[in-house]
Amino acid sequence: MDEPGEITARRTLDRQPYFWWGCALMAIKYNLDRAIALVGFNRSWYFWNYIKPHGFAAVDALPPDDEKFYFILLITALPFLIVGMLLTLRRLRSAGLPLALCLLFFVPVINLIFFVILCLVPSKPGTPVHQVVPRQPPSTPAGERLINEWLEGPVEVLPTTKPAWASWVPASAAGSAVAAMVIVGLAGTGLACLSTTILQSYGWGLFVSLPFAMGLVSVLIYTTSQERSFESCIGVATLPVVFAGLLIFSLNVEGAICILMAAPIGIVLAVFGGFVGCIIVYNRTIPLSPVAMVLVLASVPFTMGMEKRAVGAPPLMSVTTSVVIDAPPEMVWPNVVSFTTIPEQRDWILHTGVAYPIKARIDGCGVGAIRHCIFSTGEFVEPIEVWDQNHLLRFSVAGQPEPMEELSPYPSLKPAHLHGYLLSREGELRLTALPAGKTLLQGTTWYTDRIWPSRYWQVWSDMIIHHIHLRVLDHIKNLSEHRTIASSR
Repeated sequence: MDEPGEITARRTLDRQPYFWWGCALMAIKYNLDRAIALVGFNRSWYFWNYIKPHGFAAVDALPPDDEKFYFILLITALPFLIVGMLLTLRRLRSAGLPLALCLLFFVPVINLIFFVILCLVPSKPGTPVHQVVPRQPPSTPAGERLINEWLEGPVEVLPTTKPAWASWVPASAAGSAVAAMVIVGLAGTGLACLSTTILQSYGWGLFVSLPFAMGLVSVLIYTTSQERSFESCIGVATLPVVFAGLLIFSLNVEGAICILMAAPIGIVLAVFGGFVGCIIVYNRTIPLSPVAMVLVLASVPFTMGMEKRAVGAPPLMSVTTSVVIDAPPEMVWPNVVSFTTIPEQRDWILHTGVAYPIKARIDGCGVGAIRHCIFSTGEFVEPIEVWDQNHLLRFSVAGQPEPMEELSPYPSLKPAHLHGYLLSREGELRLTALPAGKTLLQGTTWYTDRIWPSRYWQVWSDMIIHHIHLRVLDHIKNLSEHRTIASSR
């Protein structure tokens, strides 16, 4: 741990080894991606696919196989991104350039030009590039020692001092943690309100870019007075996300359930942002400029605005739930078409404000009839498209209520995502005769969700729809089995 005024060792990297390191990593990554494409997905992969992988289509709008392929490429790219950023930080230091330029490493196409420039820019005169890095003492925290000893190489030795602009940040660990939490939390709350209330965009900018940037900047503020342990930095990275969530709830922007559902992805991305912040902190030679921190947060609304303009159509997803009923299809069918009021059940997820079914009635018979499924928040209007008696009832959705009632102390809370984001498109109830006079009843809902990343939110929506299905199917099962028992007497 470096105290103000201490002498600290920092690594540098000359342009020639940087060039060879970069070429080696790119060659390994390219051939790894080619192998994944060929062996796992029976497809080809070329250099230009990194620039235009799928015609610039939105990732969440891709076919399932393509989405899985790009997700695997992303996961395998993470170690290369971390190593590449470490090398770039050392090269920037050697060239005497601002470390904030390392953000260009994450910009597609620009990062290739950036790499070439760093390979051409000579090292700063007087910067030692051949000094051996000493091993970190055992007393150094494990996380910090791991990062500091990663990719051992030449260093330069400079005194570290607290920047004048950071005089308002408390020197104590607790004080700087609170300062980071409040400053970044307030900025994050403002950006979240911009996305949800003004842009009405619930996507990558809100749920990925924002928590990542909050985690990164909070670590930079937390370490302005002196370097902190890796473990404490990661803990501080999550504080602004929690603080912002409480503010958003208190300011009547979102309800408790939606905030809790967003918490896992927000905290994970904040931790990753904090990890990147630790890499920058443990490799810096001079205090970071506040401009760099502002630029990191300023990139978030830019991402939100670009996403608002470029977002594609959401993918069509489906959920299928089934039960086995001890009754023949002809006994089950009348209860599929319409059913009486469902008794109250102790299903915890349907007591959180999520809309749940109460009863169903139908106007007419056959194709063209209108089925009305009454939910706790309103009515689904379902025109019948397929009427195959005792076998299949399929319907579209012409009207639907809000998907939930937000848990909030403010009864007037109506966030944008309750209107036109999670939409049911079509549904069906399929009956299959089984031996011994039993019936397999399957309920399927096809739906879209304009909240991104869709695969994360699909986990929640699939679970909710599955519980709604079970509520209806179990009720149909009880009605049909009781009817069969009564008719057999």
